[in-house]
Order: sequence, then structure tokens, then C-alpha cells
Amino acid sequence: MANFSWRRVVGFLSFMVVTSVTFPATSAEKIEVGKAQIFMPQRNASSTGSKMTIYNRSEQPLIIREVTGERFKQVMLHITTYQSGKREMHPVDQITIAAHQRLALTPNTSHIMLMGFTQPLQMGELVSLTLHTNQGLVPVIARVVPMSIR
Repeated sequence: MANFSWRRVVGFLSFMVVTSVTFPATSAEKIEVGKAQIFMPQRNASSTGSKMTIYNRSEQPLIIREVTGERFKQVMLHITTYQSGKREMHPVDQITIAAHQRLALTPNTSHIMLMGFTQPLQMGELVSLTLHTNQGLVPVIARVVPMSIR
């Protein structure tokens, strides 16, 4: 007959309970970024733009306050406006996406400007960015694409 021990049974059940506990997802896990792209800068340019779609699947507004990336000396949030048919870009402190909504960031709307390259960008390469939000850090992987894809 096998050696039976209640202590072993209780220990095993305790282990199973502890290892099967799931923790609720953090808010940032409810944020998705799709089709993130960085435009290949024109020759001798010191900055470029990007585009991406951000899906806020959380119960609260998503506020992007900052974007960082090791490949850039400065990253700014911008909004594009049109005055008398002329396109103008203006820096903004934040970009907000309502709960359960999505926002396409494009050069003609709200977008991310990338300035001061720490090394040249290569067509097709993948570049890491991080969105700093009220819901935590959101990692983004963007592909460098031709400027004509706007």
C-alpha cells in the first residue's frame, strides 16, 4: 500500500491553488497598437513622422503624455491643423483616446514626430518606441516605410 500523507495532499492542493491564481490584466494590457510605421526620412532630414492606430479597449480614457525611443534624441506629440488651406503642425502635451475607442495617428491629424536620429534609419527595419500613458507603458514596434505610404 502506498504511503499516504495528508500533509502531502494539503501541500499539493496549496501548490495548485497558488499556481493557478490569475491576476487581473493591467490597464496597459488593454491597449493595442496596430500598423505602426515610421516614415523613412528624406535625405539630410533631421526628423520624420509616423502613423499608427491605437485601440483603447479599457474602461477609461487613454492619455498619451510622452513617447520615447532610443533611436531618437527627441520625440514630440503633434496635432496638424489647417489655417486658410495651409497645413500647420503644433506640439501638444497629450493625446487622449476615449474608452473603447480607437484613434488613427497620421501626419494629417494627431501624430508622433521623431527628431534627432541617433543612427540612420534603414528601410524595412523595426524600431522600438514606448508610449507613456496614464495606464502604464505601452511598447510599440514600428516598421520604417517609404514616405509615400501616407
